[in-house]
Amino acid sequence: MTKTIAIVNQKGGVGKTTSSTNLAKRMAARGLSVLLIDNDAQGNSTRTIFGDEIPDAILELNDNKRLMVGPANTIQLYYGDESAAPFAVSEQLSVFGSSKHLAEISNKDIIDAGFSFKNRLQQFDQFDYIIIDCLPSFGTLMTSALMAADYMLIPTTLDDYSVKGIEDLIDSAMNIKKNLNQNLGVLGIFCNSVDGRDVLVERHFHQQLLDKFGDFVMKTRITQSKRVWEANALQQSMFEYNPRSAQASQYEDLVTELLERIG
Repeated sequence: MTKTIAIVNQKGGVGKTTSSTNLAKRMAARGLSVLLIDNDAQGNSTRTIFGDEIPDAILELNDNKRLMVGPANTIQLYYGDESAAPFAVSEQLSVFGSSKHLAEISNKDIIDAGFSFKNRLQQFDQFDYIIIDCLPSFGTLMTSALMAADYMLIPTTLDDYSVKGIEDLIDSAMNIKKNLNQNLGVLGIFCNSVDGRDVLVERHFHQQLLDKFGDFVMKTRITQSKRVWEANALQQSMFEYNPRSAQASQYEDLVTELLERIG
């Protein structure tokens, strides 16, 4: 049965896109069939995967304001387009990309958009996992992702604003669980861009996470490194760019831990 994971945080700069693309590629490398969905009009996951080689017709718009952007555009899912098919990056990894026009969904009725998105995703049951890279704001796009997801995975940096915002995020998600998606659960919270020197202030905020969220806090941490940004710029995962790096090993551990949690 396909499992859908929404990678979410209302705060920007916590590594949602980097985590989404690295997890998707690493899970695919393990032989799992993965669909990555870029659910952000900024299209960062799309650029990370394709670079400047984004599939043709990405800006085509018809008379009904229904974007037909080739084989890999998320906006088609919100309009229930039955012809929409993900772009196969490899045998195990496929992608629904994004463009700036995805922002138009914010003007669409939130419940209508959410159910359209959810219903379309249910038709892609050939995948083992669907990973949704969400934008950093709670609105139509994030709500739709949480309506469709089995799990939410929350990356966070160890600072005051990030840690305090997680409680509000989970409260909002649990309202969606209560009213719109009873299957939604918290897969985990993991710390990203952590200073490897065991900085006192990060220990403080990590303890706050443990005190508030207990076992939801994952053991795996991703440490900060310029290699992560270099890998993104080259459209590569950490394993492709530097398989012996600490971050490559950490993402491997993160995949293992999340798969164990799902069971």
